[in-house]
Amino acid sequence: MSDPTTPVIADSGAKPAGDKAPDEWKPEPRQWTWKDVFTAPMLAFKPKCMLISAITVILLALWFKLFAELPEGWPRWVMSALDYAWGMVALTIFSLAATLVAVFMKADLLDDEFLSLGEALTQYKKRIVPALLVPLFLTGLLAGFKLLLAGAELVGSIPMAGPTIYAILYPLGYLLALFVVLLGIAVVLSVFVFPSIIAIRKHGWFDNVVDTFEAVGTKPHILVGSLALTVVLITVSAWIGFGGMRQLTETSKTMPGEALKETERQAALTHDKVLSKITMDANAPSADLFRPLIGYMASQVAFAEPPTRVFWTSEGATPEPSSYYKWTGGATGIWQIIIGAFVLGYCLNLFIGGGMLTYLVVREDDYWDDEDLEDLDQLAKELEEEAKQEAAKESAGAPANSMTAHTVPPSAPPPPPPPPPAAAT
Repeated sequence: MSDPTTPVIADSGAKPAGDKAPDEWKPEPRQWTWKDVFTAPMLAFKPKCMLISAITVILLALWFKLFAELPEGWPRWVMSALDYAWGMVALTIFSLAATLVAVFMKADLLDDEFLSLGEALTQYKKRIVPALLVPLFLTGLLAGFKLLLAGAELVGSIPMAGPTIYAILYPLGYLLALFVVLLGIAVVLSVFVFPSIIAIRKHGWFDNVVDTFEAVGTKPHILVGSLALTVVLITVSAWIGFGGMRQLTETSKTMPGEALKETERQAALTHDKVLSKITMDANAPSADLFRPLIGYMASQVAFAEPPTRVFWTSEGATPEPSSYYKWTGGATGIWQIIIGAFVLGYCLNLFIGGGMLTYLVVREDDYWDDEDLEDLDQLAKELEEEAKQEAAKESAGAPANSMTAHTVPPSAPPPPPPPPPAAAT
């Protein structure tokens, strides 16, 4: 018997959205391979993410620029501690931005290419704490073992007894130092994947740390190979991106007259003035992790010749260019810096996207029984189930947006008309 309050369900046997989907609807988890890393250039091309990454690159450059302004004369151990703390903060800045970019990339991999900024921020709010604590824990763990190694060295520096202890226990010290080196390599490699882990996996922050070490430790050869391939893609992309501006500069040199030449020279002067304020020139060892990317801001954008000090006109030589060419050169220089920042943002997106695709390759496949996991395969399965249920409703003739439709038995007589008002008395 049909209940008049039962929602319309298709004849295909689909159940309401609240019921558990049949097992035959579960798609097989996608098998990701290292070849998927070649799709990172398409995954990285999102203007919103490029803007976020460009701002991140500039913030990192300014942060290490501030380190260069610190007064000199500090003891060596103080400068070493400050350098490490500077690197921890820089990695946290990177983590916050990279996690937001990874949220957009995860949506792209789920074919949700039109994820709005508001929707992305809603998902991102749940990941701010892991984005803060994961890099701090990783770098803090490495700092703790470095302090332990320094303490052992301090004991060995005690006169007379210290060198004797150092010589006898040298194998143990070597094992500790070797562990510190391996842990440092693991932390460096984790920068490649942990923002994607935070964005993909719905775990607590410490579970994200464990996931990161599992991703780095299970298949390190794939991780290193994918990182090398991603670096190649970043290098080629930067060469192409900045090559467009370089081509304009080189072509302007072949044009008659001095108008375009002087405009490009004044643009180079604008580079010198602006980029000198944000170019990272700190000698901090922790800056080496970000220096290759940020270095493009100065080395790739400022490629024009220095501006001339004598400007030639039809009336002869003048000591300075006219205000017209100062304006055109300044505007051109600003445009080149903006475009260069977006190119750098794209390069950083490539790094994040390569890390996400690499993580999908090296991750474990036993995710189906984890109810707290927000994995791409699990999300894709849920979206496919919802789409099939909607298609089943449409094929049964029910409106797609109707949630209150009722079934009527085909042989049931129509309901009796209501009694006349007079019968109410």
